[in-house]
Amino acid sequence: MKKLILALISNTLMVFIPLSVKPGFILNGKIIFLILGSVAMWLTQPAIGFSETNDKRQSDKHSVLLILTMSFASVAVPVIDWAYFKTDHSTITWMTIVGAIMIIGGIVFRAWAVQTLGKYFTATVQIKSEHKLIDKGPYSVVRHPSYFGAFITIAGGGMLLNSLIGFAFACIAMTVAYYVRIGIEEKELVGHFGDKYTNYMLKTKKIIPFVW
Repeated sequence: MKKLILALISNTLMVFIPLSVKPGFILNGKIIFLILGSVAMWLTQPAIGFSETNDKRQSDKHSVLLILTMSFASVAVPVIDWAYFKTDHSTITWMTIVGAIMIIGGIVFRAWAVQTLGKYFTATVQIKSEHKLIDKGPYSVVRHPSYFGAFITIAGGGMLLNSLIGFAFACIAMTVAYYVRIGIEEKELVGHFGDKYTNYMLKTKKIIPFVW
């Protein structure tokens, strides 16, 4: 239930409020697909709570709030561009298809990463006393596969809605958010695992396979 409530809150901020002037667009197939993608993202990861965000603020440095803010904006911008600055709202183009593939692929990849990390996956930056370094599955490809999956999913929203402005905004916003988050997280991981994590860093990219 908590995950569904979070999904409702996020879609209210990202979709329902931006489309409040044109509520009929909420029933558009592309918007419904976008909403379902958002719900799937929330359902395939542990729910985040205010208490966790507050308790882990020293180690997390509020990076989870930065990610959430950038994520919401990265969906809202293409929705606004599509609804108020585009004239064709239903035509399916190559961008629409690519966007749908990105959203589905990103959700699946992120879910795989969350499942592989298991109990060590948390919304905030925190190291558990029994923490183990996971380097199998998607973690053998990049060090932060859940971020890669989320990045692809969120950027796919702009493509789905044929919004190049929205796509570009999402790419820039999420790059900034994850750059900050990864810097904080890897400092904690190096402090905990030492050379073991440093060696792991030498063998894998941060977030985008073979690139960065």
